[in-house]
Amino acid sequence: MSEDGSARAAAYGQGRIFQSERDIQVTEHHHHGAPDTSGRATGPASVRVALSAPLRAALLDREELREELLAALDADGGVHVLHGFGGCGKTAVARWLFDQSASSRVALWVDASTESQLRSGMLAVAADRGASSEEVRAAQEGRRAAADLVWQRLDMSPEPWLLVLDNADDPRALRDGWLRGSPRGTVLVSSRQSVDPAWTGVGARMHRVDVLPAVEGAQLLHDLAPGDHQPEATMRLAQRLGFHPLALTLAGGFLSQQLLESWTVEQYLERLGEDPAALLDRGASLESGARERLSRTWQLSLDALAQRGLPEATAILQLLACWGHAPVPVALLAPSAMLAAGVPGLAGERIEAGLRGLLSASLVDLFEVPGGVGGRRVRCVTAHGLLLETIAAGVPEEQRAELHGAASALVNRAVLGGDASTVRLVEPHLLALLENSATAGHVLDAARRVRDTYDVAGQWADSLPFAAALVEAASREGAAEGIVAVADSIALGKTIHMSGDFAGAEPVLKKALDAATALAEEAPLLQADACVHLSLCYGKGGRNAEAIRLLQRAGEIRQSALGSTHADTAETLLLQVDNQSLMGNYGVSLRLAQQLRELVPNLHGERSDEVAVRALLVIAFALWHAQVIRAPESPWRASITAPAADAIADVEAQELGWGLVRERAQESLDAHIVHFGPDHPQTAAARRNLALAAWEHGDQKTAIAELRRTIAIRTAHLGAEHPWTIVANGLLAHCLALRGNTEEASTLADRAYADAFRILGPNHVISVQCAAAKEAASS
Repeated sequence: MSEDGSARAAAYGQGRIFQSERDIQVTEHHHHGAPDTSGRATGPASVRVALSAPLRAALLDREELREELLAALDADGGVHVLHGFGGCGKTAVARWLFDQSASSRVALWVDASTESQLRSGMLAVAADRGASSEEVRAAQEGRRAAADLVWQRLDMSPEPWLLVLDNADDPRALRDGWLRGSPRGTVLVSSRQSVDPAWTGVGARMHRVDVLPAVEGAQLLHDLAPGDHQPEATMRLAQRLGFHPLALTLAGGFLSQQLLESWTVEQYLERLGEDPAALLDRGASLESGARERLSRTWQLSLDALAQRGLPEATAILQLLACWGHAPVPVALLAPSAMLAAGVPGLAGERIEAGLRGLLSASLVDLFEVPGGVGGRRVRCVTAHGLLLETIAAGVPEEQRAELHGAASALVNRAVLGGDASTVRLVEPHLLALLENSATAGHVLDAARRVRDTYDVAGQWADSLPFAAALVEAASREGAAEGIVAVADSIALGKTIHMSGDFAGAEPVLKKALDAATALAEEAPLLQADACVHLSLCYGKGGRNAEAIRLLQRAGEIRQSALGSTHADTAETLLLQVDNQSLMGNYGVSLRLAQQLRELVPNLHGERSDEVAVRALLVIAFALWHAQVIRAPESPWRASITAPAADAIADVEAQELGWGLVRERAQESLDAHIVHFGPDHPQTAAARRNLALAAWEHGDQKTAIAELRRTIAIRTAHLGAEHPWTIVANGLLAHCLALRGNTEEASTLADRAYADAFRILGPNHVISVQCAAAKEAASS
């Protein structure tokens, strides 16, 4: 058997063998046990026929490349190399050009996949271009330089020609003079090798052939499998296959040739499973060679690299296949890191050579992405998703555990010790390991580090995938009821809430509170944490009394365990201040705010600075609410909860004024900028509060400027449809309407109300506020 599994045989006497090798290429062999007296020369049956599978569908895309190649034909000269990933259509482009040129010039096709086939094919070209049988025989027997004969005849050809050297994946054979340029014709080579002395020696023009663009990829699939398939499903399948031409062709072939049952595109997508190569291969025809089977097309390149002394190439691909399909920073593959991780099959001094081999064979790409420290670009490698899936499926079972451990160790090292830009690029690979049951246990600490880092930065949408994957990993392992797993569930509920899905966070946090309550004796503070975050959900939904009960419960637990001056205990107090104001208990809110202000200088604990800053904001907001009660002319009077008579008396007893309210709001903003930074979402809340205070103090210009800054920050960090962004837009619209800028106010208010109504429903507090803004803008 040959390296690709096809049969080898020899005929004796005057026997003839027609053999399928790699592509669907019929090659005629003559092996003689006695001297040939027939006068026939050995070699291919024809060089005037393209020895490739016919195109199953019209060639899509590649317009610029095809135009360039047609122009090269008209120029009559030059060597052009089509290079790229296996199965991306290099031979298809060559076949197209061959067919296009047949009417205007001599078109010659030589299989260059092996040295023997290249030699026999080129001698057949010499014969086609006028070499005598004696000249060819002399070249065959070594009495004449074979390559010189071929190119002499090509240079003397009376007709212009196109010479295709197909599948020249090992260009070493071409370096012996077989590849040259000629003014009489154009040479087109297809090869997986992007770098080789053979190309530079003749000044070849290099043309990369890559996967198809999205629209063309989906169109190819549709053309190959016409029917009542939904366009959306066809696009999803094309995307799932990475728009890889061979994969699309195989999928289309399968869908169009079924006899016993008829699958829809959706069913095919569902059945791709963990080993898509096996299903895709079922779309190949019976006589297809290795290059037309996804399971083998890339293995041919790896086999060739191994024969060149680079078996490490396979080990590197197996490592890449453990991670996600996103770009991999080359720093992750540094020899020192790889050796420390114990990647199987790799010696330190051979890693560089193995990676260069993969690059030269077009199995991986090297490029730079932005995002490094100081704006520098980071060098990365990437490989096609289907290639990685195929490689992963072929890893021996006994090697998997060691490989997974090494892949996890490399990612842990990058996340726990790398700079921020490297960590960001490594995160997709960390997530892939976290979602794999075989590797999740190795990367839990790194995943928590990433989740918490994004949480502190106010980037909750980025934190969410890691928070969710950590909970899912615990569930897979049957460990969802443990202390650490419940803490992860609370973190997930918090992240969902901060991401803007208030309704989605509530059931997660309720379940976490039940689990934490069951562990109350062992871990009481866990129960308090769940109460605090569930209270936030209730408060945002207007269920303030329930929120206060949860906060009081959490406060009792934390005070008992940590003391009254611990920051975590103070947090339960500051959250009650807000809820009391929102219930209309403004006097109670003011008393709690004063208690909190006296407590702030004495706070201790890991979060003391953060809680102190947040306390300043709720204190300032409580003062604003109280002063609005004292100012019947305030435009916000109608939007707050009506106070009871005793609450009004409590407020009237306070020495308040808009000057003091604004002073406290500015103090809060200054503290937020110092602690969180000027553009943090938490700082945006302080900006919104200052805007309200400045408006009532008569400084409408500052109010509107701070609201616009608030919206910009929230849009950038949270998104345009986050409830906090929506409510800020509604507030700005209300202010603009009061200033008489009704056109912008109306546009903002209509959008804010529509978004709030759609996302939160008509009765949510934010929807009610946006409705008031819409009414103000239209009056």
